[in-house]
Amino acid sequence: MEKKLSVLIVDDEQDARDILRYFLQEIPSINRIEEASNSDEAIFKYIETNPDIVFLDIVMPGRNGEELIELFKGKDPNCNIIIVSSYKDSAIMAIQNGIYDFILKPVDFTLLQEKIEKFQAQMSASIENKIQNALNNVDKVTKLRISSTNNHILVDPTEILYIEADGAYSTMVMQNGTKELANTYLGKLEKILSDQNFFRLSRSTMINLDKLSQVNKTDGTCTLSGTNFEVCLSGSKKQIKILCEMDLN
Repeated sequence: MEKKLSVLIVDDEQDARDILRYFLQEIPSINRIEEASNSDEAIFKYIETNPDIVFLDIVMPGRNGEELIELFKGKDPNCNIIIVSSYKDSAIMAIQNGIYDFILKPVDFTLLQEKIEKFQAQMSASIENKIQNALNNVDKVTKLRISSTNNHILVDPTEILYIEADGAYSTMVMQNGTKELANTYLGKLEKILSDQNFFRLSRSTMINLDKLSQVNKTDGTCTLSGTNFEVCLSGSKKQIKILCEMDLN
C-alpha cells in the first residue's frame, strides 16, 4: 500500500496556488495540501506540518527562494522541494541547490503526476533500503547455532567474553562467567565470527574487543570486563602490539 503524501504549496499568486491545488487534489496519493503566500508563512507551515514535498515558487516578495531553501534544508537536509516557476533559469538554480525537481509554469497535470510517481518510487526504494539495512544489522547479531558435546546451543556473539582453544574443541567464556564447550575448533569459529568485533589474541585465544578494558604492552596482557568480574589474558607479543595500535573508539 503506497504512502499518502502531504504537500506544501509556496507561491504568492493565488491563481497559481489554486491551479496547483486543483491538480494535486486529482492525484489519489495526495491526502493533505497546505498553502503559504509568503516566506514567513511558508516557514511556519513547514515547521508545523513537516510536508513530504514542498512546491516552491522562488520568485516571491520578502525572502527569495534560495533563502527559503536554505531554511528548509537547515531543518531537514533531506527535505524534498520541487521548484515551480515561470523562468527556465530557475531549473539551473534548482540543480545548483540539489533540489529534488523542477516544473515550468503553467503546470501540466500529466507532468505533475509523473513527478509525484517518481518521488513515490524513490521513496519506496529508500524505505526498502532502510528495511534491508535493518535486517542486515539484525543478521549481524543473530545468535550462533553451535554444536556442544550433547546438543546444539544458541549463543549471542555479543555475550561472548573470549574463546579458548581446547584441542579440536573450543571453550566460550560468556560475559556472565558461564562456559560453553563447542565441538568446533578455534580457527573455524574465527571465520564464523569474522564480521563481529573479535580479535585473535594468540594461537589459543580469541577475544571480544567490545569487552576489552585495558592492554598492558609491558607484560603482554589485556584485561576483559565481564558482567561482575574481570579477567587478564596473555597474548603473543605481535598481537599485543597490534592491539595497542588499533583504534578501538
